Amino acid sequence: MDILVNKDVNLRINKMNRKLIKPKQAANILMCSERTLETWRREEKGPSYYKIEGKVLYGLDDLQNFIEGSRVSVT
Repeated sequence: MDILVNKDVNLRINKMNRKLIKPKQAANILMCSERTLETWRREEKGPSYYKIEGKVLYGLDDLQNFIEGSRVSVT
């Protein structure tokens, strides 16, 4: 498995084709604060995340799934 780490600490894992981002970037996508993400992690809600050597990272696909799962349909 090849792992490429660039200066922004974005990880692209070749075989899994995943893009991982920092909490600040995830908060921008979800339009919430980093503190909210931290609270969600502590309360075990919110999007799935990775913890790699003490660093919290979010997968773009996990954020998309969280957003889609939060959709409310009005009939």
